[in-house]
Amino acid sequence: MRAVRLVAATLLGAVAVAAAGCGADAGADDGADRTTTIEHRFGSTRIEGTPTRIVAAGSQWLDALLEFGVQPVAYLAAGDRGDERGLYPWESSLDESAVELDRAVLTQLGAPLPVEEIAAQKPDLILGSFVAGRSDFDRVAKIAPTIGEIGDAQVDSWDDQVTALGRILGEQDRAAEIIATTNGEIDGLAARLPGLKGKTAVLSQFVFATNQLVVVADPKDGASQTFARLGMTVPPRLVEEAGATGGRLLLSPERVDALTADLVVMLPNGGTRDDLMRLPGFAALPSVDNGGMAVEDYPTVVGFNTPSSASLRYSLDRITPQLEAIGG
Repeated sequence: MRAVRLVAATLLGAVAVAAAGCGADAGADDGADRTTTIEHRFGSTRIEGTPTRIVAAGSQWLDALLEFGVQPVAYLAAGDRGDERGLYPWESSLDESAVELDRAVLTQLGAPLPVEEIAAQKPDLILGSFVAGRSDFDRVAKIAPTIGEIGDAQVDSWDDQVTALGRILGEQDRAAEIIATTNGEIDGLAARLPGLKGKTAVLSQFVFATNQLVVVADPKDGASQTFARLGMTVPPRLVEEAGATGGRLLLSPERVDALTADLVVMLPNGGTRDDLMRLPGFAALPSVDNGGMAVEDYPTVVGFNTPSSASLRYSLDRITPQLEAIGG
């Protein structure tokens, strides 16, 4: 399993689905004779026809399915950090019949996917963001064709997942529409706030239970790409410091200087904004003075950290005042 997920809780201690989305488009087909091969972290997976019983083991895959109007038979998303169904606010369209899988995968580092629970749903496709490793993948892949993370970064690009699903579902045109619409909204925000271009941005959390600062420091990580599209960059010194750590820095409280950036999107994990302000040096950060400090709740930060088209709309709306303060 990838070593550190910014907002993973580890840092804290049966219904058939529609094969098409919101109406068929010109890129859709019945899929009976189609074979799709998807490359991913653990190799490649061959999918025959159009899956109709899909397990989404991760919020990014769940969100992508919902954008196509496809309901999974089982899922993992927010767990204890979500609503009573373990969902984030933007996932309310999930059908009540979908089964939430064991949340332990979200709270225990390296916990394997619940094979028995997944098998009980008789899936014909498994989408796994929380595959713990090669052995876990092999166990799950015996149940049904399985796709792990698509890229090499700790967090996949959301548009790569949408593109892959478009191919699997035979809805390439719909995939292109989802990507174009979301990127168009982000580009529109960048055009409205031209002062964002060239500014620096940091996505981070402070975990009070372990007294650790966690910072995303990989500009190629899916968690960084939205800010890049807005014209912003990860501070170069953080990128250099991250080196071979997989793009996430785990730092002591004394390293508040790592948050020196124009925009800081921050989760006070287990604490409050006032608790953050009491950390030595925090109140003196440039973003506190210039209005670019966005101290946010778990859904907002995870919406950037494991992004999807739906989560980005939610999270960007929440930090618009800070973006306007530094880019208007």
